[in-house]
Amino acid sequence: MNGSVTKFVAPTPVNPSDRVSEFIQLAQGLTDVLIADEDWQKVVWEVGKSFNTKGQNRSTRLFAFVNRDASISPSQVVVGEPLHPTFIDFAKAYCRYQHSASPVQFENQAKRLGALRLIEAAFRSFGRQPSIQALDVAIMNKAIELAKEGVGVARHYQFAIYIQQVHRFCMDRHFLNAPFQWKHGVRKPKDRTEEIGAEAKEWREKKLPSPEAFHALAYIFRTATSSIDRLFSAVCAICISIPIRAHEVLQLRIDCEVFGKTKSEETGEEIDTYGIRVWPGKNNPPQVKWVPTQMVDVVQQAVSRLREISAGPRTVARWYEEHPDVLWLPEEAERFRRSGMLPLSELIKIVRHPPNKNRPGHFSTAKWARQLGIENDGVSRRKPMKHVDIASMAEKLLTNLPADFPYFNGDAEQRYSQSLIVIYDNEFFAVPIPFVVTKVSVGHFNRWLGGHDNGKLPSVFKRWEMKEKDGSDIEITTHSFRHWLNTVAQFRGMSELDIAKWSGRGAAQSKAYNHVSPEEILSQIREALDDGTAIGPIFEAAKIQGVNRPVDRKEVIDAQIGSALLSDYGICVHDYSLLPCQSFGDCLGCSENVFVKGDQDHRAKIANRLVITEKQLDDALAAMGKKYFGADKWVESHCRSIERMQQMLAIHDDASIPDGTIVNLAEASHDNAVAMAIRDRRALGDEEDNIELGDDDDLADFMAMMGED
Repeated sequence: MNGSVTKFVAPTPVNPSDRVSEFIQLAQGLTDVLIADEDWQKVVWEVGKSFNTKGQNRSTRLFAFVNRDASISPSQVVVGEPLHPTFIDFAKAYCRYQHSASPVQFENQAKRLGALRLIEAAFRSFGRQPSIQALDVAIMNKAIELAKEGVGVARHYQFAIYIQQVHRFCMDRHFLNAPFQWKHGVRKPKDRTEEIGAEAKEWREKKLPSPEAFHALAYIFRTATSSIDRLFSAVCAICISIPIRAHEVLQLRIDCEVFGKTKSEETGEEIDTYGIRVWPGKNNPPQVKWVPTQMVDVVQQAVSRLREISAGPRTVARWYEEHPDVLWLPEEAERFRRSGMLPLSELIKIVRHPPNKNRPGHFSTAKWARQLGIENDGVSRRKPMKHVDIASMAEKLLTNLPADFPYFNGDAEQRYSQSLIVIYDNEFFAVPIPFVVTKVSVGHFNRWLGGHDNGKLPSVFKRWEMKEKDGSDIEITTHSFRHWLNTVAQFRGMSELDIAKWSGRGAAQSKAYNHVSPEEILSQIREALDDGTAIGPIFEAAKIQGVNRPVDRKEVIDAQIGSALLSDYGICVHDYSLLPCQSFGDCLGCSENVFVKGDQDHRAKIANRLVITEKQLDDALAAMGKKYFGADKWVESHCRSIERMQQMLAIHDDASIPDGTIVNLAEASHDNAVAMAIRDRRALGDEEDNIELGDDDDLADFMAMMGED
């Protein structure tokens, strides 16, 4: 026997500990990801520069690699023990690698670190030394259990997802001594936007501003005198008029107004249009958000006010853009620049400390200069301060300019002097410092609307002593206006796609802004019935005219439409108080299923379902060809479903049907009792039309009575 024999040699096993060590070395080699390379050994990483949150001054953000029992104070002071020495390097490597490979916002990156803390805490709860390669089912389950403490169901579910990601990451890279399959098992919380009932309705309404809140803001907008109230009430006026995010309105440019013309769809006449050019978030390109005609005057007043309030700070910003490191001085004080000394009397005019009988402006300004360490000619009480050194002022004050100056919010295409909203430093807290400018943050806006520090800084509504109708405090957030505008647009029949475009987001994100309850959908359907704009057989009853109208139109509408339950196929309007559903599982073929033309979410679901059903039809045809018993019934069912879905898509794509139209398809498999009775009566009415009423006086009198109102 001839031939060669190859000796089988088993591959050299790779120790999971070695793989983890190699991974840590790899992460250490990722230059300047999250932190500088020399900061690796620090327990607390300052990562603020790695995350750009628009409209918020959060340059000091921390990743603290401390155990779950540690705490971080509001002033960013970390108190507690670091993660276990055998675990901390993996935690750092995991955070750094994930931010490089799959970057997310700071809040989600912090959840990644939170998952690692929970896993480390699970090891310690069993008295075991934390080691990522020693993960097992007991540790993972314990981490999920610990994640539940002190948080709601939604937060618990989020932590569970991030804990599971750690396990999957380790499995994919063979980091575990004993690999195992595992899933977190935490049930996803219900989507509250789809819930019905009083509690769900109350939750939706809390996200929307109340009429009292709008009335209060309108009054403040008209009567405010302080700069902070005038500024933020103008910001609110813009937020109420167009769906704009808080950071978007705070970073508008001075040339944000757009004037145009268009033709009226109703009259064909050319009309003026007015919009605001916005640089949206969520990676969307710049766009013009057109202002509804009714709100044009309000928005124009708001923009004019903001332009006027920020005129002074913009002038200062322009000075520093053209003269870096040279202290700005008002025109009347420029003559003192040659001597290098600014008289205290001039400084008092610029800073404008408020008058106080115990501490006059002269004393307050002098004390302020000393506290900052500004050089001056004051020696003693006998020889008090009369001048301050301009160069020393520049050295002390210009360090307070924003870190991103002269670029507004880090945008190289927008400077502070080009921005609509710019303020003096310290303007919202005590005495404005005209030598330094800064931007308004979302935090400033939130504190103005809702207060801060457990009531020590009251909200604008508390300062103005304004309440809800029931006497409770008015509560509103910067995002409430956007939710309200989206809900109004949905009520008025605007399509999901148009709302998403107007709001500057993807259509898939619209669900979180949908606060139209099933009861409100029901009222919309009934309104469509009443004004005759709905399409389909189920709406025929309300359109019947003639001398023999048996009941009032309102009564027919109420009898026809009993509910508004959402499904993938549309809206079920069956009245469950009369009898159970007779078409369970066949929503597509039911006569009591309606949908809204232009609803992009509904269109997408139908399009996806059509692809699946066409594949099912191919399988059923193949089975029928093989003479499988009952296959012909499935072919018939799938063909009927495909036909109705194609009809729905055709209606969605029909430009002649206005978006927002309520549609009911004809030729359904089942019919409701009211619709069948109407059809019978209509058929009978056709026969009655041929009766000569003059041949029978009694019948003529009877028909005349039936025709009376």
